[in-house]
Amino acid sequence: MRPIHTLAALAGLSLIAACSDPAPEPEAADGPGALEETATPQPAGGDTAQTDAEDEAETAGLPGVDIYIAPLSWVGNIPAIGTLTNATARPGYDNQPAFTEDGTSFYFTSGDSEHTDIWRCSLDCTVRTQITDTPDAGEYSPRPTPAGGALSYIYQAPGGYGGEVWLDAPGGGNARSASDVGPNGYYAFNADMTRLAVFSLEDNFPLKVFGRFEDTGIVTAAEGIGRALYAAPDHDSVYFTLPHEDGGFAVFETGFDGATPEHRFDLPGETEDYAVFTLPDGTDGFFAVDENVLMTRTLNAPWHSVADLAVHDIDGVTRLAVSPDRRHIALVANDPAGE
Repeated sequence: MRPIHTLAALAGLSLIAACSDPAPEPEAADGPGALEETATPQPAGGDTAQTDAEDEAETAGLPGVDIYIAPLSWVGNIPAIGTLTNATARPGYDNQPAFTEDGTSFYFTSGDSEHTDIWRCSLDCTVRTQITDTPDAGEYSPRPTPAGGALSYIYQAPGGYGGEVWLDAPGGGNARSASDVGPNGYYAFNADMTRLAVFSLEDNFPLKVFGRFEDTGIVTAAEGIGRALYAAPDHDSVYFTLPHEDGGFAVFETGFDGATPEHRFDLPGETEDYAVFTLPDGTDGFFAVDENVLMTRTLNAPWHSVADLAVHDIDGVTRLAVSPDRRHIALVANDPAGE
């Protein structure tokens, strides 16, 4: 295992300069992934700041980025990418895509220099639906829940620092808290949603794992982690990154019990973002982008090139997501208009 940085490695990824007391949170749902019978009001309040590390580096506000969607075709475990289409195609910030369970649309974070909300789009964004509408607060990191029938995201209270994991109805309007251990930046649920892993915004940016409904205590599985925190597709474990001392990032895996993390592989080049998906044989696969080249691998096979993204006239790719059926990929890249 390579040596790693802790706080010093992430010092340049400032995650919010000021904070104030958060607004009162609603009570947590009664069980894993449960939806209330009646909708609770959407939160509202004062100013907010996006906790995304890449965004906080932008002193003038959230960067102009768009979400591109492309079809994927497969020969065995070897993918090929089709034409990339700028799905969001508007000035401003559109980021953090996550496909719906049926793969026919995707959730994402959208906003400007003031705040962010959660939206859902069809694959070409001809149908665009606003999920949250909180002019003075912020939501980000939307993901369908592993138990199904609900949506999760980070809700940042007015004037708050970071946020808490919230659950909502798939179409919004039923927001309520799923945790109370914040401030957090990113998160992952286990399969039955009884346990939660979070990127904690404490000084040393620890990965914390805990039981949501049992007094089992909080386990710190690692410190100084990067922003790319995901549950494995079967939601039995957690993938996360740690930075190398000499640059770049490595992907590690731990259980939802916070067991000692194991190094799985190094990400290519200096990238810190990746996507994880499941191949037909049950193997976990991964995508990443290095110097504008889309690359893929499995846990036991090395990286190999899939496509030169310059051919598609996009650059600055950061986040990636793959639909559950592996038929589409989403890439976040610079707004071509430079907005």
